[in-house]
Formats: sequence, C-alpha cells, structure tokens
Amino acid sequence: MFMGLHLLREFGLRATLQQRLGVRRYKTLFSLGIVISLIMIMEGKAGAPFVQLWVPPFNWRSLTHLLMISATILFVAGSLPHSYTREMVVHPMLIGVIVWGVSHLLSNGDLASMLIFVTLPIWAVVKIISLERARKMQDSPAPKRNPGLQWDAAAIIVGMIAYSVLLVFHGHLFGFALIGPI
Repeated sequence: MFMGLHLLREFGLRATLQQRLGVRRYKTLFSLGIVISLIMIMEGKAGAPFVQLWVPPFNWRSLTHLLMISATILFVAGSLPHSYTREMVVHPMLIGVIVWGVSHLLSNGDLASMLIFVTLPIWAVVKIISLERARKMQDSPAPKRNPGLQWDAAAIIVGMIAYSVLLVFHGHLFGFALIGPI
C-alpha cells in the first residue's frame, strides 16, 4: 500500500485522482493512506514470526547508528528548500530511505526485517529512476536555486533531534529498545 500510493504518478493515476477529487482532498486521502500503510507495516513486522536468516555481527550496530544519523539528516534535507545538501544530492529524502534500509540490514537478520529493509530501498531506487526519467522527458534541467547554509543547519539540527527521538523511543514505537532506560 505504501509503495503503491507513492507510485501513483508512475502509474499515471495521480493527475487523474487530483482532477477527480481536487488537490486538497487528494492530498488528505494520500496522507491518510500513508499513515495507515506505515501502521500496517509496523504492526505486520511486530506480529510476524521470528525467522532468523543470519546473525548480524554485534559491532555493526555502531555503523547502523552512524548511517541512521545520515539517513535522518538526508530525510529532513529533502523536505527543506534551498539547502546545499539538496543541490548536491539527487533526491535526498529517497537517498535517506536507501541509507535507512541498508543501515537496518546491518543489524537485523530476520525474515520480516529483510522484507521491509530490502523492499523499501528498492522502491526508493525505482522512484529516483522514475523521477529522473520524467525530468529528462520534460527536457528541463533540475531547478536552479540559491542555497543557504541556514537550511543545511536546520536539516542537521532537526535530523539530529529526529534521530535522538527515534533512538530513545525506538522500543515504544517499534518494539525493540536500542538503549536502556535513562
């Protein structure tokens, strides 16, 4: 459901739905669908039987944390306008999804984790390719912006806050605590 909703443009359905529903109603229903699909993913993962495929080395967890810091910063940078990060990195939010998935593969060796942390990065790669093809078909260069360091600083600050919240509340949100009680 998550990937299907995010691929409406690629299936040629987004413009039709926006025209039929109106942009505001479309965005509301799209957002609601995304929230529901994320809840379904989390509940499905939590309820899936644990089938160990491999045992990740314990010391890879440090690398996972470093990559997750990068992933949250990239994800935030993709939401902010005019940053140098957005100028240098093609589709930083989608690159953040790829880094997120790869980082979790380093620390999770069970089947349910593999299904999530492999398919979502694959979706992100497909989405990047699709968006770049669409941009090239329109024969228009990427929009030129005047980036500002304040947007990069905001991405780093908000990204670190998001990472910290995920780190502290990971157990409550996803059923697996990353740090003990403080």
